[in-house]
Amino acid sequence: MARKHASRKRPQHQASQTTLLVVGEGPDDQAFIKHMYGQLRASQAIRPKIEKQSGGSPGNIIDNAARKYAHQDFDQRFIVLDSDVAISQQERDKARKQGFRLILWSPTCLEGALLEVLGERVNDHETAQQLKARLHPQLAAHHTEPGAYAVLFSRPVLQAATNASVIEVGRALTGQLA
Repeated sequence: MARKHASRKRPQHQASQTTLLVVGEGPDDQAFIKHMYGQLRASQAIRPKIEKQSGGSPGNIIDNAARKYAHQDFDQRFIVLDSDVAISQQERDKARKQGFRLILWSPTCLEGALLEVLGERVNDHETAQQLKARLHPQLAAHHTEPGAYAVLFSRPVLQAATNASVIEVGRALTGQLA
């Protein structure tokens, strides 16, 4: 005669996880955000999915992310974009309607924000390409690899950062943005 196994109940004190979707503009955004999460992760209570789009206009990125993740359940959704291309109010409304909060890298782009974290001046006239050309040679590996950012952007450097966009991404990754 087969024995009945007692059903196992989940302990009631087990914490629930917050599911988080962060969509970057491209592979370098994804790599840096993954690195940043690894540095700032305080607990297992937040489980992020860090994805990338293939660039393009802010409207295309918002549309693609909305379409791709519409049927996936997340507690919070963020799209991280460069600020060098203006985002229309219609695009902002569409992102909000789809449940996404927009975070804009500033000044100009991811590389501008990271150069500012390193204490380097970013001039108003510099383009995203010029900022990439300044930052990428300083990285430890290819800019699309999370490990490329490890030497320059350690946990203490990220925690001391005063760049508003880097702070906002960090707060999103640690569950401090609602």
